[in-house]
Amino acid sequence: MLFSALADADFLDTEHHFEAERSAARGGTATLGQLRTRFEMSQAALTGKHSDRVNTIRHDVYQACMRAASLQPGFFRLAVPTGGGKTRSSLAFALRHSLQHGMDRVIVAIPYTSIIEQTVAVYREALGDEAVLEHHSAVAEDDPENPTVQEVRQRLAAENWDAPLVVTTTVQLFESLFANRTARCRKLHNIAKSVLILDEVQMLPTHLLEPVLDVLRQLVAHYGVSVVLCTATQPALDESPHLKGLSNVREMVPDSARLFAALKRVRYEWPRDRAKVTWQEVADEMRKERQALAVVNTKTEALALLDALDDPQAFHLSTLLCGAHRREVLNKIGSRLREGAACRLVSTQVVEAGVDLDFPFVLRALGPLDRIVQAAGRCNREGKLDGLGRVVVFEPAEAKLPTGAYRTGTALAATRLLTPGFDFDDPQAYEKYFRLLYEAVDLDPKNIQGLRRDFSYAEVGRRFRMIEDDTLPVIVRPPWQPHRPRVDELMAELRHADGRSRWVFRALQPYLVNVRARLAAAYHRRGLLQQVTSNLSEWLGRYDPVQGLDTEKLDPEELVV
Repeated sequence: MLFSALADADFLDTEHHFEAERSAARGGTATLGQLRTRFEMSQAALTGKHSDRVNTIRHDVYQACMRAASLQPGFFRLAVPTGGGKTRSSLAFALRHSLQHGMDRVIVAIPYTSIIEQTVAVYREALGDEAVLEHHSAVAEDDPENPTVQEVRQRLAAENWDAPLVVTTTVQLFESLFANRTARCRKLHNIAKSVLILDEVQMLPTHLLEPVLDVLRQLVAHYGVSVVLCTATQPALDESPHLKGLSNVREMVPDSARLFAALKRVRYEWPRDRAKVTWQEVADEMRKERQALAVVNTKTEALALLDALDDPQAFHLSTLLCGAHRREVLNKIGSRLREGAACRLVSTQVVEAGVDLDFPFVLRALGPLDRIVQAAGRCNREGKLDGLGRVVVFEPAEAKLPTGAYRTGTALAATRLLTPGFDFDDPQAYEKYFRLLYEAVDLDPKNIQGLRRDFSYAEVGRRFRMIEDDTLPVIVRPPWQPHRPRVDELMAELRHADGRSRWVFRALQPYLVNVRARLAAAYHRRGLLQQVTSNLSEWLGRYDPVQGLDTEKLDPEELVV
């Protein structure tokens, strides 16, 4: 915190002296008080205006969050099932809580950019386009040579989070908190006296959980921060014999089990005898339904099921597709679902948390318990079916699970599913599952805590990675208009970008796929990759309009993260 305050003061003072015009452009954003007024006017048009079951529950959640806002700063838990309105209610809490307790800003950290886009859209609709500072690598930037006043302000505010409402990625937040570089660290002092909303908190990586929880405890104890733990599948982060966790976490919505029962939208089915099924059998089940989603654990499994399905109209989503391609596919799927047209989708976990799709039938390969529930959140999402949606959990005969906590979590889930009386709609089921998971895995295998105690800042910054950094970004050219000409234009500019190369690289983000670094040299030798810059290559191999990056029958798990 001291380093952050000093670094930011140095940057700002130097800027004020040498670039007075740039310095004067800072600020100009709405105050927290103004944001709260705008939000409550927007909310007044929604909450309590409809008497149907879902909207009544959303109103109850909103009122509970408003009451919780008067509690003293500290840790809070918002356990609300999918569709319970936690996006708006958590922001309502944060705005009121921050004003009542003299806090400076609200920071929302979200694991996936797909969820960020949806969340920011909700916020901007309620508060105005200029009210939200969106800070992550996928933010679309206009040409820096002709920025608007608002774009300049947003860009400057992103340097040190000097804005009342910041929406960022979980990676950006925590890797900054453990960093040792001035550019990353200069924002940290502005986390003090903030309300920090951690959305989909169950996604915090287990291999970093011990240092992450320690930093959260310090922010609350010494820096006036309130932390909100948001998710339908709450992890067991409280203090326990096996976890130095969080103490005095207050429930924002009492009796959350009642909400889960009231918002029950799906019926779960799973084989009690652990019978395994082939991909052909899974494909046969998908063909029986007009609209069906199958979520599997790996890209290899997704391609195997897609091959067994043998449906030229089927869709596929995984990280074999670049971000722009995935958005195209999601838009097409959304249109077909709304029209009631035939729609079958094979996906990895990229479709689970926060993606706004609504299928009547979902198949989920056996995986960690929270991932199964996230997949179920894509079934009967809006509650429009006459009855319940159907979620079938199956165990593939040819499973090749990711290693580490994912594989451990899958084994624990299999055991929990066979426990007499197990109920997917009981919030306590997830607490028990996570407690067992945290007992079974190492929560600090890189010794981050030991290095912190030794003040080894540089080594902590090097080792703390939310996502293991063994990949290289590769540019692909999606085979349709208007994306291919756009990539060609950006690639030409990148080769002659000079001082604009950073902006061009950000503009290329939607067209990147991350390839494992250890295989990059082999693909260069085979002529499938071409070096563009020191840290960026271009894919010269085939890019399939359905499967994405064509790995030429190699195991895609070895190639792409």
